[in-house]
Amino acid sequence: MYKLNILISFYSFATVAVFADTSVVNDTSFCIIKEPVFKVFSYNFTSLLNPTKDIILHHDHLNETLRMQLCTPLKQKCNGKDGYGICLIQNKEEKGIGKIPPKVNAENGRIQFLFTGDDCTPKEKYTVNIIMKCNYKAGNNSHPETYIHAIDQCDLHMVWETALACSPRIKNNCTVTDNGLHYDLSPLTKHSQNYVIHMGNRMSPKIILNICHSVIFEYNALCQMNSGVCLQKELASSNFSYTNLGDVPQSLSFKDGKLKLEYEEGDMCTKRNITASHIKTTISFICDFEATDTLPEYVRGDEVCYYELIWKTAAACSVESLRNHSVITAGRCTVTNPLTNFTYDLQSLMNSDFNVTAQNGIQYKFGVCKSTTDTCTSGTGVCLTKNATSMGKFNTNLMWQEGGPYLNYTNGDLCENGRSRYTVIAFVCGAEGVPNKLLVMEQNPCQLIIHWITNLVCEKRIKCATIDDEINLSSLIKSTSNYIIKVNKTEFHINICRPLVSVPDLTCAHGSAVCKASLNSNNEYVNEISLGFPKESPILDVNRETMLHYANGSPCPEDSKKLISSNFTFPCRYNDKGSPELKEYKDCTYIFEWKTSLTCGAVMGNWTSPCIIKDQLLSHECNLSLLYKDKKIYHVKNKQGKEYSISICGGEKFCNGSAVCQDSNGYGSLANVIFDYGKDVIKLQYSNGDKCVNNSYTSEVRFICNGSMGIGEPKLLWESQCSVEFEWQTNITCNCKSIPGEPTASSDTHEDVQDFSPSHTGTVAGIVLSFIALVAVLLYFRNPDKRACFRSCWNPFSSRRGSGRVQYCRNTAANYRKKDKDTIVQNFQVDTTEEACLLLDVDPTQCQTDSDDDLLNA
Repeated sequence: MYKLNILISFYSFATVAVFADTSVVNDTSFCIIKEPVFKVFSYNFTSLLNPTKDIILHHDHLNETLRMQLCTPLKQKCNGKDGYGICLIQNKEEKGIGKIPPKVNAENGRIQFLFTGDDCTPKEKYTVNIIMKCNYKAGNNSHPETYIHAIDQCDLHMVWETALACSPRIKNNCTVTDNGLHYDLSPLTKHSQNYVIHMGNRMSPKIILNICHSVIFEYNALCQMNSGVCLQKELASSNFSYTNLGDVPQSLSFKDGKLKLEYEEGDMCTKRNITASHIKTTISFICDFEATDTLPEYVRGDEVCYYELIWKTAAACSVESLRNHSVITAGRCTVTNPLTNFTYDLQSLMNSDFNVTAQNGIQYKFGVCKSTTDTCTSGTGVCLTKNATSMGKFNTNLMWQEGGPYLNYTNGDLCENGRSRYTVIAFVCGAEGVPNKLLVMEQNPCQLIIHWITNLVCEKRIKCATIDDEINLSSLIKSTSNYIIKVNKTEFHINICRPLVSVPDLTCAHGSAVCKASLNSNNEYVNEISLGFPKESPILDVNRETMLHYANGSPCPEDSKKLISSNFTFPCRYNDKGSPELKEYKDCTYIFEWKTSLTCGAVMGNWTSPCIIKDQLLSHECNLSLLYKDKKIYHVKNKQGKEYSISICGGEKFCNGSAVCQDSNGYGSLANVIFDYGKDVIKLQYSNGDKCVNNSYTSEVRFICNGSMGIGEPKLLWESQCSVEFEWQTNITCNCKSIPGEPTASSDTHEDVQDFSPSHTGTVAGIVLSFIALVAVLLYFRNPDKRACFRSCWNPFSSRRGSGRVQYCRNTAANYRKKDKDTIVQNFQVDTTEEACLLLDVDPTQCQTDSDDDLLNA
């Protein structure tokens, strides 16, 4: 057996030596850090690396630039040398100020990467200290915003905010309804820091808390994972102890006429003569319209294990009272969101009259915060031009509500029922790229509702991706119509991460993301109710399933203390982007399921002449030659006037065989075709272009499906000295279809394996080595006892064949959730190595005896 092991070891060593130059794998293990305090999770920063480009940071004041990578060496050499993670460029001179790997420190909740570089002075080397900071709102593609030099210019310090530096968190419901009034504390949520309350002077213990989710685990805030509020006490050794003052509560409550958050089941109470077994904490909220950016105040409770705090804040006021208060404090065609202090200002619209036409052809002229210059009576804000009927007197009182500001023009001409006519003009922030649009939503002799989609009221659109950017649902956002589910005489109108596209006669609260409406006998919408507003980004739940939640809809008919909400789940389905399906309704929540390829990850693709790309898993095919229906070559200039030429379909003949060219420099031949379903992007990656400094030119073109763009044109996304990336929004890649009759995954196993082989040279060498090993093994197995021994060793693992090389290559979602071909190759190599270990790690009693002959043969 010893001889067999020697042969296998020799074969493995020789194989590694042959393939060493073509399959270099960077070690990123130092970027996976086990949290050292509770040891229940790990920080994984490996997704911060970019496989194609370095992070660029500019320091305008010092006139210098940094190129950097955190977890791998730089993609471009620094001063002609490899092995650096950070390169400083000053006056076109490059200095290696940080070598890979850095020293990593994760003590006391602070994560530090300390890089050491070349000599800065004869006595001192360059150092770069990077502190990773939790920010749940930041994605995995974030980068440091700025950096500072120490006085001697040899030390750099920077803070890198990322969601990857955060611990898992527990969230709770922060809305409640009481006596028909609605309350929402979510504006108090902090995503990158906690609230810290001093119980006395600066030396007294501190209370650390957060709202709507657990305390952020960070430097000097080492609270338990499920803690919503905790106590920090300084010890004599300048360290701290932490006591859980209560777990994250399930929901907000209204008790004794007060809005409260009750944190229970904290640590055990150790106070004498106290009957309570666990510490608990209550925060009582007091509505104060003028109280913004305030902190809670400690009242009492340390001595009895029941901590009480009060918090004066505008967020504790009901939505209805906030709306009324905004009317009182509104300015001339301006109004401030009382929760965020964002001011909507529509004064720029006060200089013109505007016209809008209803579906039945009736025309209206109106002014914004001014009277219209039409034939209606003086002071009219909206005029029905056909018969000069006033639909309401103008005013400058812009009003606030959650879906966006609105104007309410009242006291128009008398209606048939003896009441005055009135008009509501609601201003809505639409999806990105949607032009300004006016629409008559509802009209009758006494009432007129107008929606105006305008960027003037776009306070903040939510990010339509999970916090680590692993799943991006942005391509599901509708800008010209809504998704509609029809159930008998009921319709559900839906948009993703954005308000609904305004539809005539559909009068849910403007700004809603889901609206339920019934149809009467005349097919008119009636009984419209909002099923929630887009306030939260998608998340990945504990089962890694993508979820999207809409909250604060219309009052729930079964429970007046609750507001209707909607939950969407997005299971992977490779066929297409899919559409929503209603699954059930329970506990005032509508449950929808949306099977879509966007949650399926990335799949490698192939190129077929003349200009067709197809993925290897689903056989989705795109004809890119349609991009060149009007142009054969596209030209893109950067800000400095440098011009690139792009000819995807002419790549074999264009510019030294490159599809991307700048002057006479070719930016590479096609290396990878990647269908990234998770980001709804198709990437064409080009490498090994003409010589550039010590490297070669590379490029990438990303195609993004956009049904409203037509063919579109490439735009410059990023560039460096030797590399460039373009983004091309087009409707061409929206029409990739599965080829009829073809399998969804390749059945030719030899072809699958071939796609991952590193080179022709490596293949030949592998065959030679395999032949040598085969001869050696045949010589070894001339002994019948050894053949029998080998069979007994092999049989227990015969059931593992299904998990071997070929099946791994044909695996689906988990395998193809990789960023690029190199990553797949790396995982492929790891898998086969693990299998080899299993084959060698057998029960020694099956292959060995105690006989002297066997010992001698060994």
